[in-house]
Amino acid sequence: MLEKEELISHFEGVRKRTLKYLGQLPEGVIDWRPDEGKFSIGDIIRHLGSAELMFFHAITQNEWKYDGHGPEKGKTLAEAIHYLEQCHATVLAGLRQLEPEMLKGKVKNVLGYEVSAWRIIMAMTEHEIHHRGQLSAYMQANHIDPPQIFGLKIEQIPKDESRRYGEAEEDARHQ
Repeated sequence: MLEKEELISHFEGVRKRTLKYLGQLPEGVIDWRPDEGKFSIGDIIRHLGSAELMFFHAITQNEWKYDGHGPEKGKTLAEAIHYLEQCHATVLAGLRQLEPEMLKGKVKNVLGYEVSAWRIIMAMTEHEIHHRGQLSAYMQANHIDPPQIFGLKIEQIPKDESRRYGEAEEDARHQ
């Protein structure tokens, strides 16, 4: 298990990269959705905030409650992002107050199985990454280039011409 501050730092890094995506969105796409009945861009942003509170509640109360992601939590892009940031600040403050032993304690996951609380934090970050990928697809469908999460496109990383696919496996068999 990572130490509490490492978990928090990882979580903050995930959010920082998500905010880069949100910073690329024009106001006019807040209600865009790929199809009826699917999350809109605004729904995703508000859902991330509400889900973050849900995960933290599960860690501290050992029960799952979701407060929804409706437009009352932010009708405009700025309001939705503000809601997300408020939820994040609340959860970060709460995580910082948790005793390290609490993170090792068992809580029920959403399916009712007991897991260590620190795994719920990891699931919370995985959940956000999932929805950031969804936002990326939504952005591309709207002809908006999503930012590079680590600063470079894969085509900008130097190629290693000395190794071709399969060579490492071949080398390993001959040793």
